[in-house]
Amino acid sequence: MDKPEIHFDEPKFNYEELELQLQSYEKNPQGFQHDGPSIISIKQGIRAGRAGSVAVGGCLLHHDNVIAENISKANMPYHRLDLHAEMVLLNELEDRLCDNKKPGMRNYTLFTSQEPCPMCLARICFSQVGKTYYVYRDAQSPEAGELTNFERMPEGFQILGSRLVVEEADCSPVLKEIARQVWLNSIDGCVNEWFERY
Repeated sequence: MDKPEIHFDEPKFNYEELELQLQSYEKNPQGFQHDGPSIISIKQGIRAGRAGSVAVGGCLLHHDNVIAENISKANMPYHRLDLHAEMVLLNELEDRLCDNKKPGMRNYTLFTSQEPCPMCLARICFSQVGKTYYVYRDAQSPEAGELTNFERMPEGFQILGSRLVVEEADCSPVLKEIARQVWLNSIDGCVNEWFERY
């Protein structure tokens, strides 16, 4: 059987150029309430890409205060394809909460630089983290389209997630495009790595 192929757009900027774009961008919390955590998530995405993984990052907030930042570790230091940025952050949160039977999950917010995949959305639904916001949604990828990934989840997961907020971040279109470019710098190489494992 032939190795499958998925093609993505070529990035227009490298990580260094995208870092400069982030540095020159002035946060606008009045116009875009999620600019701050969106910038953190994109910076973590660049860190992930430079480390050799899918260039997706994120952060966790508790009562609007950042308590953790981390990256996708799906490709590094070795293949752990469950360790998307959302999974890494939720692992950290659940380790932190440990035996707390009533952790008040609605008070936690997860930010990520890319729309969570179905695997991560299932975890988000089970964790009951109150809000999840993503900077960029790849409506052009083979798995995307008019419906969000959450809207395409099986009914049981949608019921599990019915009290949760899962939506695009209220951040500048400039940041959305930077997040997209960061992701494009890594995705072809990472997908090819996965396919080489056939």
